[in-house]
Amino acid sequence: MELNYESLRYACFSAAKKTMWDVRPTDLAKIENLAREFHTIALSHLDEVLKQGRDSNILVRAVTYLANTHAIPPMHDNREWFIFMLRTLVELSCPKKDQTAETAEIFSDIEAGIIMAREDIGEPELTAAESISVPPSV
Repeated sequence: MELNYESLRYACFSAAKKTMWDVRPTDLAKIENLAREFHTIALSHLDEVLKQGRDSNILVRAVTYLANTHAIPPMHDNREWFIFMLRTLVELSCPKKDQTAETAEIFSDIEAGIIMAREDIGEPELTAAESISVPPSV
């Protein structure tokens, strides 16, 4: 699916706005500048997502997740948290490394956490096949 650039820009602006929040007024230009930087960082993962044959809007969903769960005022204009957390979400969504039995043990923990999160919002449990968009095998 083609990337929804407008939704990605909105998610990046939302993350920037939340991290820049202060009791004093914050210059909108500073928020917009940080949002542009977040957008550039997000777009740097686009090729990786596409090479895995995944929906490019994973980036929108990942940034939206970060904006709603991890973007907090103490981050202010720090970009490192965004870089590292987005990289982790993309890696989990589009694994590119071969896994061993030992490294794959974390997947059960991640799956259990996802089930708990879905229960919290009243979303029914989905099978792995129902929850992902993977191109059919050739």
